[in-house]
Amino acid sequence: MSFFTIRSGYDHVLLSAYLVPHLFEKGFQPQMEKSGNKVTQIRTANKICFRDVTKLLAPSTSLKKFGQLFKLEQCKAHFPFGMLNSIEILENEKLPTDLSLWKSDLASGGGEFGAKELAEAQELFDKAGCKNLGDYLKAYLVLDVEILLEASQLWRASLKKDVGLDFVESRKFTISSLAYEGSLKKLESNLRIGSFFPNNSQHYRLLRRGMRG
Repeated sequence: MSFFTIRSGYDHVLLSAYLVPHLFEKGFQPQMEKSGNKVTQIRTANKICFRDVTKLLAPSTSLKKFGQLFKLEQCKAHFPFGMLNSIEILENEKLPTDLSLWKSDLASGGGEFGAKELAEAQELFDKAGCKNLGDYLKAYLVLDVEILLEASQLWRASLKKDVGLDFVESRKFTISSLAYEGSLKKLESNLRIGSFFPNNSQHYRLLRRGMRG
């Protein structure tokens, strides 16, 4: 069983700071795997794993682009991270109209923020029944989770249909490991009895070019 985050450099910092101590208290014996000073995975004794889904996506793929790829009805929302400098800010009863406050390094998805995007944010604020910025932050994060869940499940189904692979079932959670698994399946389908090499010369050359070590 695995759960995905979209930005390991940000989400996993929060998970390691707040979730890991809670898991220890509940007896789940969490273990963190790191690459340098970055957390790559959090695993529990009952085989629940928290992983970074971007390791399976093309470089620079944001959650917004991930959702758009599968034409989801939900769209990535906006949050004014530029004004979030204290906990008291979350008590503000209205969204800021100063567009500069909506631009921040934490804002994902890229693109310009203007009147159209501000109107979308206000629509989510009203639709979710938010009373303050704190309520809006919760709605913003819930929407993120919904997009990540639906896009991941649609992608799993698409991979299973097109290439016969499921990254959860095969437990391959990086582009390289998934590609290698697919290569082995293709290699197996091209083998003749008594032969240990692919019959397709182009596939053979591709494997040789991708060899490491």
